[in-house]
Amino acid sequence: MQKMAHLFPGQGIQKVGMGKYFSRTVENLLMAEDPKLLEVAWVGPQEELNKTINAQPTITLMQVSLAEDLDKPDLAVGHSLGEYAALWEAGVWNLQSLYKVVKARGYYMQELCPDGWLIALRDRESADFVVNAFKGRVFYSNINSQRQVLVGGIIEDLPAVEATLKEERIAYKRIQGNKPFHTPYLEKASKAFYEFLLTVEGKDPEFDVYLNIADDVVTNYGEIVKLLAESLAKPVDWTRTVAFLESRNFDILVEINLEPLLAKLTGQKVVLVHELATL
Repeated sequence: MQKMAHLFPGQGIQKVGMGKYFSRTVENLLMAEDPKLLEVAWVGPQEELNKTINAQPTITLMQVSLAEDLDKPDLAVGHSLGEYAALWEAGVWNLQSLYKVVKARGYYMQELCPDGWLIALRDRESADFVVNAFKGRVFYSNINSQRQVLVGGIIEDLPAVEATLKEERIAYKRIQGNKPFHTPYLEKASKAFYEFLLTVEGKDPEFDVYLNIADDVVTNYGEIVKLLAESLAKPVDWTRTVAFLESRNFDILVEINLEPLLAKLTGQKVVLVHELATL
């Protein structure tokens, strides 16, 4: 039997029309719990779907719909938000609990984080320069690859940061959104989310799930809760996840998504979920 891992991407892939990929089980859940979100997932508007409190459950529920009939993998991993669908697949939460968890995560990240920004830079050297130049104000957010590193900060620092980047002739790109996710600016959100997670019943994973912040598989639900809350205020280093996948020598990596995203950041052959039938 081939050794397989499932990869779940995070926030940023939301698009109006995602509702058409929802399974009947997911549609029934939303008709009971959040019919407005079901409408937004189908017809938008995009600005409403982009709100973190809506984007996070919509993405996660689409991933559930794509994965619910698949054979269980040997390992599941996720990029930021994607870790929640990975944990659901491993039996940590039932669907209703998963929905409540990601809805709460989206709420705390949206409401308990100051307005800010994220900037993508082409290498670690450029990111190190900005973080050191604005020490204690600008922080790492995502290390997606050696050629895509995100840093973030609060809105009042943006003019000075952009001026410095231009002066130093460092190429950069503003990322969609107005919050400095995965930086210390989410400490308040992290603490509130932890208190919420303590109220949610969950189980130990049925198979291996790798959490980026732990840089290892996690086996205990209590530890999972602690790590998930902490990760809101700490950077995601996808290069560590890639290294872990390489160390496990998988035969097949499957991205649970409609289009390749993590496949472009992984450096290994990754198939999309709809391509499994052709293998």
